[in-house]
Amino acid sequence: MFDLKKNIRFRIGSEDWEMPMGVLLLLLGITLVMVIGGAYLGYYFGKAH
Repeated sequence: MFDLKKNIRFRIGSEDWEMPMGVLLLLLGITLVMVIGGAYLGYYFGKAH
């Protein structure tokens, strides 16, 4: 399986970041849920009015 404690290094702009793979996957999962939820709510409220 995956080693969730393995540190992943990446760069955003000029900043170097390093975090465990488990934390990175958790953040990506939360982001996806919020994006899908926002799209659903936007569609729902857009259709209701």
